Amino acid sequence: MPTDTPAPGWFPDQLNSEQLRWWDGRAWTDQTRPLSGAETPRADGVAPGPGYPPAHHLAASSTAKKPWYFRWWAITAAVLVALLVVGNLLPDEEAPVAAATEPSPTTAASSPSPTEAEPAVEPEPVDTDGDGVLDDEDFSPEDPKVQTEDDVDTDKDGVADYKDAFPKNAKYSKDADGDGVADQVDDFPKDERYSKDSDGDKVADSEDDFPADPSRSKITNAMYNAIDSASSYLDYTAFSRTGLIGQLEYEDYATADATFAVDYLKVNWNEQAFESAKSYLDYTSFSLQGLIDQLVYEGFTYDQASYGANKAY
Repeated sequence: MPTDTPAPGWFPDQLNSEQLRWWDGRAWTDQTRPLSGAETPRADGVAPGPGYPPAHHLAASSTAKKPWYFRWWAITAAVLVALLVVGNLLPDEEAPVAAATEPSPTTAASSPSPTEAEPAVEPEPVDTDGDGVLDDEDFSPEDPKVQTEDDVDTDKDGVADYKDAFPKNAKYSKDADGDGVADQVDDFPKDERYSKDSDGDKVADSEDDFPADPSRSKITNAMYNAIDSASSYLDYTAFSRTGLIGQLEYEDYATADATFAVDYLKVNWNEQAFESAKSYLDYTSFSLQGLIDQLVYEGFTYDQASYGANKAY
């Protein structure tokens, strides 16, 4: 084997006479090129002959281990990596929506969020009636004389309307029992059931059988009996008021009880005079005046007697 190693260069390929192969100064490489007709021998040395290096060495060079990046697994991995890179670079179908719904950092920085919006401008305080009290604290913002509820006094009695039971009546303001009757004129200001006591006996008129008589307020058993007796006498014959009271007294009823019973019956004394006049005329004859006088004698008033006599005569 020659000891002088040719310098690197293109030499006829020992395996293919129609091309040149590159000699790197130590061994044949895989780099080849077609042989052209104008190819000239190298001037710096003799091309390695068929025996330099041996043919098996050339074959070994042609089949020498390739660099790792020319192997199939490296190329496959590179292709996969390239596809992933290209896939990431392609625009996402949802990108326009995201771009439309998500503001860019620049936009987000320049456009304040709703919570960062400019604070609302507080309205200027207003005092419409100029009374020194702002409208939102003024009970009547359009009336300079009224600032609070206590200033409202419709009847000008010195009692605010909301405290006045009679806000439109200056004479009254209190109604403790809420019965609609002012305390000033309510005989029972703390009892809504009653308000009048005409005779001042502490018994309400609505409960007082004798609302005008302070000496009594209830009908007694004696009074009820006198009422029954008086009613029976009137069913039997005609009486004047005084004549009927006298009859009850004759039966030992107290004058007060007899008087109460006669008045309680609400008798029409004109008609009683008429009935009595008829009885007299049925019994005997009378002149008109004589009949009137007889009726007066029985206790009828002159007017009652005149009415009865004239009606019966």
